Amino acid sequence: MEALHANAAAEGESVLDYFRIVRTALMSAMTACSEAGDARGVALVSGQLIATLEKIGKVTGEISAFASTVNITNNNVAIINSPIFARLQAGVLRALAPFPAARAAVMAELRALDAEMADAPARQPKAAPVIEHEPLQPPQLSPCPIELPSNA
Repeated sequence: MEALHANAAAEGESVLDYFRIVRTALMSAMTACSEAGDARGVALVSGQLIATLEKIGKVTGEISAFASTVNITNNNVAIINSPIFARLQAGVLRALAPFPAARAAVMAELRALDAEMADAPARQPKAAPVIEHEPLQPPQLSPCPIELPSNA
């Protein structure tokens, strides 16, 4: 567990990597509880595991905004805060480690971009998509050919 934490911290990884560390620990705990026959422990750990998986799904986009009740889209912030952008940013900084001047220049630009995005006015959210449809007419059914019993 400490090795995973140290790896994520040393490489400047994103919050997604920390969620993955938590997921790994919870999976191990759930397996241990299950093997020990601890049903209560399995229930407790699985609840936390489900919450962590939901958060991972939201970060990665697997759980879409259509499932939520609030749908606010700010494309600039969504790109900068994406896990792929965070990995790209960390990779560029690792690649520039041998070149301190270039690394400092890139860091200054990234910080300027962060400041620019923080000062950008919020955009109005788009209307939620609607599925157009025509109501179906119920089929015309013929009366039942079987007579009901007289005592019904």
